[in-house]
Amino acid sequence: MKKKITYTLLTLFTIIFMVGASEILHEKEIIFPEITALLIGGVVAPKRSWQTSRIRMIILIAICSVTGIVFVRFIPLPLIAKIPFAFLICQLILVFSKTTFAPLISATILPILMETESIIYPLSAVGFTVLIIIEEWIIIKLHIKEEEHFIPHPLPKYPDFFHIFLRVIPVLLATIIVIPLDFSFCIAPPLLVAFTEFSNPSCKAREHYIKTIMVITLCGLFGVLSRYIFTITLGLPLTLSAVVAALTMLLVITLSKSYLPPVGAITILPMIIPAEGLATYPVQIFLGAAVFMGISLILFKSKTTDLRL
Repeated sequence: MKKKITYTLLTLFTIIFMVGASEILHEKEIIFPEITALLIGGVVAPKRSWQTSRIRMIILIAICSVTGIVFVRFIPLPLIAKIPFAFLICQLILVFSKTTFAPLISATILPILMETESIIYPLSAVGFTVLIIIEEWIIIKLHIKEEEHFIPHPLPKYPDFFHIFLRVIPVLLATIIVIPLDFSFCIAPPLLVAFTEFSNPSCKAREHYIKTIMVITLCGLFGVLSRYIFTITLGLPLTLSAVVAALTMLLVITLSKSYLPPVGAITILPMIIPAEGLATYPVQIFLGAAVFMGISLILFKSKTTDLRL
């Protein structure tokens, strides 16, 4: 009970701080949905969801968030090309970082998808990553969670590059299909993170793939309903919508015992997307989650293969 109360309070504090600052300063770029994923992976889940060190988390989020801004400002490619290209770069950064810190993918892809150019975005992403690290340190010092030591992965070998190819091709094909249809949230950044994690044959979410897809979809739906009911319909602050969405997300993952970090980002992402995209968001999230899970189960079967995740 002590643990549940602690991580609930830390989650609410972080969400209120982030979304509240965004509303007060009128800067949408302050909201970095992946922070909720970092909360799940570093604070809420019984064990840390990634093999990485704290300093590498900060550096990787900094590099990747700036990379996303660079793509938007300086790379003159259509969105249909930018996303697969950026995803490829993120996969290379992931294997050469000697970590399994997949949320770095979202840090790069989000500004590209949302066409964010402001330097406020990487500053916020790094700042709130530091906050999550401090919160994780606090619960370790309170003996609520045990310290976990980072064991670096070896530098990539030939099979790693083949696995990157197997991940990039489906993302490329999906992008070619969904962008012209205006169904871009089928490849929402948290889903690309989830796909990278699903591609690991040892990923526990694969063992209960139907439950995993339903949890992802439900949390996306609750994010949409929270914003629509409290902010759009009743005119209440977006911070309240985000808090309600976060509470329902925590309830869902606790009851289902599905501590998949991208679920957190999928819940908060509806707070920053255009209002006209809310109606189809849960459908797009469901389709994306189902397709990426299916591809992972088909292409990545062998549990004896080290996929660096």
